[in-house]
Amino acid sequence: MSASPLKNTSYRQWLLLLIVGTLALRWALMVASPLNLHGDEAQYWAWSRNLDWGYFSKPPLIAWIIALFTSVFGQAEWAIRLPSALLHSLTCWIIFVTACKAFDARTGFWAACFYLFMPGVWLSSTLISTDVPLLLCWALALNAWVYLRDAPSWSRALQLGLAVGFGLLAKYAMLFFVPVLGLAVLFDGKTRQALLGFKGFAAGALAAALFLPNIIWNLNHDFATLAHTAENANLSGPLLNPLELLTFWVSQLGVFGPIAFPVLIIALFKWKQLPVLGRWIAGLAVLPLIVISLEALLSRANANWAATAYIASPIIVALYAASRPRLMTGLKIGLAGQSAVMIIAGIALTVPVWANAIGLANSVKRSRAWPETVRVIEKIYAQGHEGNEFSGVATDNRLIFYDTLYYGLNETAPLSIWKLSPAPGNHAEMTHPLTRTERPVLLITYYKGRDDLYYEDFERLVPLEPIDIDLGGGKRRQLNVWAGYGYTPPSTVRSR
Repeated sequence: MSASPLKNTSYRQWLLLLIVGTLALRWALMVASPLNLHGDEAQYWAWSRNLDWGYFSKPPLIAWIIALFTSVFGQAEWAIRLPSALLHSLTCWIIFVTACKAFDARTGFWAACFYLFMPGVWLSSTLISTDVPLLLCWALALNAWVYLRDAPSWSRALQLGLAVGFGLLAKYAMLFFVPVLGLAVLFDGKTRQALLGFKGFAAGALAAALFLPNIIWNLNHDFATLAHTAENANLSGPLLNPLELLTFWVSQLGVFGPIAFPVLIIALFKWKQLPVLGRWIAGLAVLPLIVISLEALLSRANANWAATAYIASPIIVALYAASRPRLMTGLKIGLAGQSAVMIIAGIALTVPVWANAIGLANSVKRSRAWPETVRVIEKIYAQGHEGNEFSGVATDNRLIFYDTLYYGLNETAPLSIWKLSPAPGNHAEMTHPLTRTERPVLLITYYKGRDDLYYEDFERLVPLEPIDIDLGGGKRRQLNVWAGYGYTPPSTVRSR
């Protein structure tokens, strides 16, 4: 079954052509896009301006990557997003090489295509997120494992350690890889021969050494990232939430593809029909899907939380469909259809009127009109209140804080964030909390139903004219505005 990816030049050349062409298209659409940074993207950019071994909600790799690219290309939106399409392209190539080594060039080619043209990858390639480097690290770890099973070597053992270690510095979801690999060491003879010894110890030690500084950072910051990750589970609500589970599974049709995802589920149920290595690779898809499904049932789960399943999944789908011509034909049609939809949507997003016309205004409303919003805030700030100059601007929302920071509000006014409770709930609250001041604060609020808490924290709070920004397509950004005097930080825990 094993074959070198370089022996079948036809598949290799076609895939390289597809990767380069797709990368060029995605970069072109990225540069042409009028969309502003989403608040999460602006947050990662802010982190990149202050490099560290950790941040409140995520490990540090995303900040390091942004810092590298912006040091070369500048601070524009497209420069911040530039790594995404490139890293996805590299991940696609690693999937091809891995599947070629494990099975054959045809399986490798179609596995790479299923990944490259996955709707979730199309979307992820247009923005910067922690999933992008995570998936590359996961693909490199799987690649190392496959090669180690065939011929144990120190180079592949070190690759495995580096991939897992940097994966953990990208996102803690890299941990899903470890139990499957551990089971393989116990029950798969080839994996046991490769890793149950000095090479396996070296790989584990290298991964741990890379991850250790982030653990130390957490120790010095009250385990902020670990606590945030646990809080995301949100297990304090109703015991069972079948609607959330259904929503999560339906969302996977949009992430992996409306035809490919059902084929994946069928292939996983028929795992006994797969070769031995295929079964172990399938485990890397099954574990994240099961764990995140359980989390959705008990609480909630975002569509991308099972992202790590989608390195192994294209390989399994390609392997399962390889001997089923009709199924492969359906997958090819699905691939073409979903790619056409994503390309049309990508082109439409470069022209706001077109995006509004096809109903995308709601999807992109959080990435519109931030420079206009900042100008309105700056105008209010310059006017002062009752003859007093404002001491700064504070907001109650993390995403507003980081978007206004990126679009230059801090160049006009000191920027901070109002805290709901004494303990920080995000990185902005940890690093830029609103503090006591003699002069009034210009408070910009997003959340509804918190007015009593604002009044509780200020000796005097004067409502001003709200901000109302037209975002296009019938969507608006509406923010309440206050002049706050005599702020006192909260001393008791208040529910989020």
